[in-house]
Amino acid sequence: MKKSIAGILAIALFGIVANATTIDTSKVQTTWTAYKTPTKVAVGGTFNDIKYKFGKKSDSIASTLEGATATIDPMKVDLKDATKNKNVKNFFFSGFKKGGIKVTFKNVMEGKDQGTILAMVRMNEKTVKVPMTYTITDGKFVATGLLDIMEFGLNDAFKKLATGCHDLHEGMTWSQVTINFSAPIK
Repeated sequence: MKKSIAGILAIALFGIVANATTIDTSKVQTTWTAYKTPTKVAVGGTFNDIKYKFGKKSDSIASTLEGATATIDPMKVDLKDATKNKNVKNFFFSGFKKGGIKVTFKNVMEGKDQGTILAMVRMNEKTVKVPMTYTITDGKFVATGLLDIMEFGLNDAFKKLATGCHDLHEGMTWSQVTINFSAPIK
């Protein structure tokens, strides 16, 4: 009887390990989408200097992401357009207090091909909790959240951006920014 129970436990454990899922931390991408114009036209970008640090190495998404951090130099913004890069640097990011952007993942909940993350986003010397949801589809992990830059005490920087890009944004710059974190599953 003991051998039968041990055999069943071994098979179950092998099944759990064989089906374990985590993200490929070597292929992580972080992007964001800001919005302009009254019709809320999306403007996507990333940063060329992001340093990642992940939780303990394991076979689960939750343990890999719990406590993970991304440290970002906002002056290395990349919108794939030199004029947009210059405008965002000069009109917005130059108005930040010292320090860059740091994101720390907390309270990672891992379900079947979906979950939640609480992103602690530090920007302009202020930390804001940003709830994120994630899905796993076609071998890709994608987490998405929505932040409002006004929560970071960036009223002056936002006003400078909106004024500097008034005509390009048809008079409207939105304060909401969608943040995305993605990676292949391994």
